[in-house]
Amino acid sequence: MCMKQLFHLLICFLTLFCFSAEAFAVPLIRDAEIEHTLREYTDPIFKVGGLKPSAVHLFIVEDDSLNSYVAGGANMFIHTGLILDCDTPDMLIGVMAHETGHIVGGHLAQGTEQLKNAELGSILAFILGAAAGVAARNSGAAAGTILGGQSMVGRNYLAFTRAHEEAADTFALRALDQLSISAAGLLKVFELLRRHEREHGGTPDPYMLTHPLTSIRIEHVRNHVEESKIPNGQYPHQFDAPHQRMVAKLYGFLQSPERTLAKYPLSNKSVAARMARAIAYYKMPDMDRAMAEMNSLIKESPNDPFFHELKGQMLFENNRPKEALASYQQAVKLLPDSPLILADLSRVELAQNDASLVPSAITHLEKSSEMEDDNPETWRLLATAYGKAGNQGMSSLSLAEESILANDPKTALSQVDEALRYLKDASPARQRAQDIKARALDMRREQKENS
Repeated sequence: MCMKQLFHLLICFLTLFCFSAEAFAVPLIRDAEIEHTLREYTDPIFKVGGLKPSAVHLFIVEDDSLNSYVAGGANMFIHTGLILDCDTPDMLIGVMAHETGHIVGGHLAQGTEQLKNAELGSILAFILGAAAGVAARNSGAAAGTILGGQSMVGRNYLAFTRAHEEAADTFALRALDQLSISAAGLLKVFELLRRHEREHGGTPDPYMLTHPLTSIRIEHVRNHVEESKIPNGQYPHQFDAPHQRMVAKLYGFLQSPERTLAKYPLSNKSVAARMARAIAYYKMPDMDRAMAEMNSLIKESPNDPFFHELKGQMLFENNRPKEALASYQQAVKLLPDSPLILADLSRVELAQNDASLVPSAITHLEKSSEMEDDNPETWRLLATAYGKAGNQGMSSLSLAEESILANDPKTALSQVDEALRYLKDASPARQRAQDIKARALDMRREQKENS
């Protein structure tokens, strides 16, 4: 097994054991349209589970494996490989309903408590045993290594996680029933995972390492589908077009232009295919053909904010900031409450080197940070905007916000001290600076204790 495979396997197990996801540098994708589509899928499920949708964070991980997981509390991670392999929305909805079951059931907190009762050496033996099995494409190799490393911990923990998987399945089935969505999509994902395992010589998929997929679980879901009053395959078909667009967009950005154009040939006149081709042309780069596709899509659907956003991105990244500005302004006009699009518009405004646009950029960034206060890039842009406006206090405070998110208390303290030189007494900004300073001091103390 190469180091990359072993590292990925360790991440899977450490995630299962409820270590903070912030400890790992996973490649994340941010895209307003894709996140909007995923929210359309998940928000009704969160409400069934009694969760406030805004309290659950969704992360798209750039990884071609079929995997998803929850970590660090109410944080759901979805791999691009899973999205791309879900032919229909109900498949992805089923998986996300299952992951929501882990959050609702408090399985991460319970897993942490279970972990406290295990010795680190036994846990590592268990993890490395599984790694040995993957490397040898032999489950017996894993069993032998685990048994040689005090396998009782491993067996107990797998039994523990299997119970959680069954509980999460039960929640998923209940949530899908309440939403009148067939569980056939979830069953198709389970069958897809089993098929992948057989095609790869018994090597377990990352999802199956962190989500033990037993025959009992599969049969439970299959029986539910067969006995359900909900017609097989029923789900809100208004999700079909956004799903196809999401898949096409990811494919276009993640694959080479040649592969994208082969998958989405000119004979395919669907909106999703035209988007994919536009992205392929933009990556070549062939901006004439990219703009022709985008302009055609916008002409047909002038009120689609994501078409304007995508066109703006293509123009901006090809050094056409003035044209990009108009596209982003239209996108924000059509979708004014998207923190990502607001931040992107601000970036384009600041790139114009026009002092008259700086106040607008600050307004957009402040609104974006109010809706999404955990995006480091937004705080970095806001620091730049305040700096251009000559507001050193707020610029330093924004950099302190960014440093806290980056788990960098040293820089946060330095920036807070600089901010306090300028911020007025009793102002909300000064109070925020004091709060950040207290948090940074706590972080520094925790880091020293853990070093």
